[in-house]
Amino acid sequence: MDQIVQQVLSLPVRHSGDEVVTIGLPNTDQSTFEGVSNAIAKWNVDKKVVLTAQFGYRNIGGEGDAVYAGDIPIEENGRLVGIYNISEEHLNTVLEKCYDLNQNENVDVVILLHNPEVQLQDAENVEEKVLSLKSSFNALEHASSASHIKSYGISSNGLCLSPKHPLHLSIDLVLDTVAALTNSHGEPLKSSALSDIQLPINLLERNGLQVAEKVENICKQSDIFDIGIISCRPLTCYPDGGVGSGFPFKLIDYNILTNMIGETQWTHKIPECPAHYAPSLNAAMGHFDAEELVEIEQDGDRKLTTEEIETLEGCRLLQSMLADLDLSLHTMRSFEAYENDLSTKVIPMIHDTFEELDEESAKVLQTFFAAHGAAARHAIAKTTRAQLISGGSGVTPYDIPKEVKLQEYALLNVLKDERISKVMVGCSQPQHVLEAYSSIDA
Repeated sequence: MDQIVQQVLSLPVRHSGDEVVTIGLPNTDQSTFEGVSNAIAKWNVDKKVVLTAQFGYRNIGGEGDAVYAGDIPIEENGRLVGIYNISEEHLNTVLEKCYDLNQNENVDVVILLHNPEVQLQDAENVEEKVLSLKSSFNALEHASSASHIKSYGISSNGLCLSPKHPLHLSIDLVLDTVAALTNSHGEPLKSSALSDIQLPINLLERNGLQVAEKVENICKQSDIFDIGIISCRPLTCYPDGGVGSGFPFKLIDYNILTNMIGETQWTHKIPECPAHYAPSLNAAMGHFDAEELVEIEQDGDRKLTTEEIETLEGCRLLQSMLADLDLSLHTMRSFEAYENDLSTKVIPMIHDTFEELDEESAKVLQTFFAAHGAAARHAIAKTTRAQLISGGSGVTPYDIPKEVKLQEYALLNVLKDERISKVMVGCSQPQHVLEAYSSIDA
């Protein structure tokens, strides 16, 4: 586990004033557990650390090369990228690894079945779904009784989907299945170890709150359940609920360059497009206008050489591309989609058009793309804020103060909701952790 990841993991423990700190792990791979275990040993802090580890998907390579009954291959663009399996056989191999970590008096391990709807989508009827879930839940209940784990839960997109969706997972089906389990003596459960249900809940994806209300009502009427709701993806929205191939968009403002000397500002404090973008665009358009070749072509004094014709056509193509990129600022919603277009369309087109760029041309393009990236972030943040404020299309209007970053407003919205017990924020950099805590402090 590299130093950045260790620092990201340690910051919540060191920064939080709470006696119990929850850290979410993306998987239950051996390397993840070993890295976290080693990191915790070095922290030397007197706090309880709850590790919620998602189980279901495993990476290719290492553990991913093992084969278990019920394995479902996960492919992207025809390429195998992972394996999905929540079967009892696969689960037991992970539960064995949890034991040593859970014996640390400062650590509690909570296993979350990640998107069990993936395993259930091919079931022919409800009874088959119940049998599949029952074996996994039963293994988790017994593992909790044996102190291999503290408790378990579910992390699911399917619970928030319409009943008509093929990946819909019924919360009634889940809780009824658990309620029907028996302990190791064959007796009905007096208290279930099902402690957490993790759902995508944010400013735009609100179906999880309906599920949360239903869980709360069931817990009030039942003696065996005490379940908390974890909001995941509080800053990341998917137009398809996280189960399709659509690009996500973020409920965040960006700290972007405002000029070419390195000064930065947050997008919510910049009323118009960054000032250095237009000069960068004009410089790039002017550099690739091929003015000399155009004059020769128009004057007709001589014919252009084959090389000159190719250069002229390349410049015209590049200018068209620059104009399209400029127009795209008005319709952008996802920075991930923007980056994908750059890597799969724009950059390959430049390489195909010009075998080699001279130093000046390369510098001009580099300057343009740096400025365009800042302009894209500004446009996306501005569009997202405008949509949230105006509402419509199923979106409730939000009164977002101009001086507040989108991420701060979005986090506070879920933190203040009494139906949510925890908020899980994805952080890949130490600064992301500090920014999340600054939102809480606010």
